[in-house]
Amino acid sequence: MQGEANHNCAIAAVYIKENGDSANRALFYLYKLLLNQQNRGQLSAGVTTFNPSRMQILDTYKELGPVNEVFKTSDKQQSLELFKRYSGNKGIGHVRYATSGSEERSLAQPFERHHGRKWKWFSFCWNGNLANYQELKQHLMEKADYHIIYNTDTEILMHYISRELRGAKKPNLVKVFGRLAQKIDGCFNIAFINAFGEMIILRDPYGFRPIVYGWKDDMFLAASESNALINCGVTDYKHLPPGHLIYVKNGHVEVKKYAESPRKSHCMFEWVYFANVSSVLDNQSVYITRTNLGKELARQETEKIDEDYVVVPVPDTAKAAGDAMAYELKVPSAEGLIRNRFVGRTFIEGSSREDRVQNKYTALKEILHNKKVLLVDDSIVRGSTTKQLINYIKKVGGAKEVHVRVSCPPIRGPCFYGIDMSTVGELLIPRYEQEPRKGEASKEVIAKIAKDLGADSLKYQSIQGLVKSIGMPAKDLCMACLTGEYPTPHGKKLYQKAWENFRKGVKDRTYAC
Repeated sequence: MQGEANHNCAIAAVYIKENGDSANRALFYLYKLLLNQQNRGQLSAGVTTFNPSRMQILDTYKELGPVNEVFKTSDKQQSLELFKRYSGNKGIGHVRYATSGSEERSLAQPFERHHGRKWKWFSFCWNGNLANYQELKQHLMEKADYHIIYNTDTEILMHYISRELRGAKKPNLVKVFGRLAQKIDGCFNIAFINAFGEMIILRDPYGFRPIVYGWKDDMFLAASESNALINCGVTDYKHLPPGHLIYVKNGHVEVKKYAESPRKSHCMFEWVYFANVSSVLDNQSVYITRTNLGKELARQETEKIDEDYVVVPVPDTAKAAGDAMAYELKVPSAEGLIRNRFVGRTFIEGSSREDRVQNKYTALKEILHNKKVLLVDDSIVRGSTTKQLINYIKKVGGAKEVHVRVSCPPIRGPCFYGIDMSTVGELLIPRYEQEPRKGEASKEVIAKIAKDLGADSLKYQSIQGLVKSIGMPAKDLCMACLTGEYPTPHGKKLYQKAWENFRKGVKDRTYAC
C-alpha cells in the first residue's frame, strides 16, 4: 500500500490450566502471539498478566517499539528478568499503530485500572475505533463530571467499562459487555482480564476485525489472526462469530452470545492488505484471495503484452497478486523492487518522500532497465508515495514505461472502523472527483491521475472483482471506503461530516480523537 494507511492493532490472550511450573508461561506465548502479529502494529507492544501469588495480581508491562525491542530479546538477562517478573498462567497482549491520539508510552495498551475490589480491578486492550467517540466523551464530561486525560477512544472505553462494573455486587460479565455494546457504535474487539482472573475476549456485533481461538493441550489461546495461533502450535482453530465472546472463568472456557449482530461487515482491507498473507480470516484464505485479485487484474488487462513487459509487485503485500497476474498473462514476475526489511521506524529516514522511498526500496536496474513495467500494488490511499516510486523506477531503474495496476478498487471514503484514514482530503480519488461517487471511476479521472502520478497507465480492481476474489457475499463485507455505504449509524453521520469538512477546507480528523 502506497500512502500509507495503517491498521491500529492486534490483540492476544492466553490461559494455561494450572498444572505446575508450565502454568506460569503465559507471557512466553503472549510474546509469540504478538510477534506473529507484528504486521498489525509496530508503534508499541504490551501485556497484562495474572498471578494471584504476587501482590500485584494484575501487572502490566508496555513500551514503545516493535515486539522484540519491547521484550529486550537482544539482551538475554534483561529478557529473562522480564519474563520472570511478569510470569502468570493468564494474560492479554496488544500491538499498536496510532490511529488516534499521539505516540506516547502512556497510550500504549493494555490499559490497567486499579481498584481495591478485585472485580473492579481490570486491564483491557482492543482493536478498533469508536465512531460515536465524541458523543460518548461529551456524556462523560457533561453528565458525569469526568476529566479526560489522554483524549483517545481507549480512555473513553475504559471509563465506560468501569461504569458498568460499579456497585456493591459483582456483576455478570456477559451482561456487562452486552450493555456496553448497546452504547458503542463502531469497531471493537476487546481482550479483558480482572483481578479474579476472569477473562473476556469479544468480537463486535458487525465483525469488522477477525478473532480466532483454539487449544493446544492444556493451553487456550486467542488472537486477531490465525497465523499467530498456528505458529504457537494451534492448528485446529475457530473463528469467533460477530456478537460473541469467550468467557474464561474458574477453569472453564465458554463461547457465549452477548449482542445481536445487525449484519456481518468484515473489513475487505483485511484480505487486501492488513492481514498476514498466511492467515485465514472467517474461513477465507488471505493468500488465495490475493492470488484471485491478481487473476482478476490479468483478466481486465488491455495492454498488448510482449517480451518487453515484466510484472513487478510492490513488496511485500502485493506479491501474491503480482505473481498470479504474471502467471495469467504469461510474463515474468520479478523482484524489481527489493524492500529493506531492517529499516523499521526511524527519525533519520530523510525529510522528503524521495528519501523515504529510497530508504525503503532498492530498484534493480538489471530487472527494470528498458522494460515496460506492470507495477502491481495492493492499494493506493494518498498517492504521494506512489508518485515517487514511479519516478524512482524510471529514473534509477531505467524502466521504459510504468503501468500501475491496483488490486483494490479506488478508495473514496474515510474509515471510522480502525484504519488510519479519517478525512476525505487525504484520499487520492476524491480530490479529482470532488463529490461522493459510487461505481467505477471515469476514464477521464483515471487518465488524469495516471498523468499526475507519472504513470503510463493506471487500472484499478473492480468492486465485483474484489468481492469475487474474497469469495464472500458482498452483503457480508464492509466496503464503505469504496462505496460510501457505512454499516453503522454513526459511520453514516461521520461520512457526511467528512465531506462537509472537505468542501470547507477543514483538515482535522473527522472524529477528532
